[in-house]
Amino acid sequence: MAMTSTGDKASNTLNQAMNPSDNQTVPFPDLARVNEMNGNMLSDAAKFNTKVGATVQQLGKEWFGFVGKRLHEDLELFHAIHACRSLPDLQHVYTLFWQDAFAQYGEQAKRMMRIAQGAAEDVAAAVEEERRDPPARVTMTDKAA
Repeated sequence: MAMTSTGDKASNTLNQAMNPSDNQTVPFPDLARVNEMNGNMLSDAAKFNTKVGATVQQLGKEWFGFVGKRLHEDLELFHAIHACRSLPDLQHVYTLFWQDAFAQYGEQAKRMMRIAQGAAEDVAAAVEEERRDPPARVTMTDKAA
């Protein structure tokens, strides 16, 4: 009985894998299906990016509108301070300013959260839809194309 070493067996297996004989088939991906899957993934990514872009644009528009309004009120504060004739007048102007500022910042935070929450819900709905109806998987064919 001839004994073969483990190294010889591994070498033979590697040679067979690298140089398959005519009776062996090598699994090969269905390139048409791979192309279709790539197109589907790119299409889904483009839809997602469009939603994200629209959300970021809406958040930016909302934020810059708010900042513009707050800057206008900051300027108005200086005019109101200039018009004050006593310490109680000054305290009253500052009190009103800070009360309005905190209320406006709170409302703005709520608006921004509603926008972000709406976007998150849209993404969650898309993921759920994808989970219910997943795309077909790329399969390996029995023979090389």
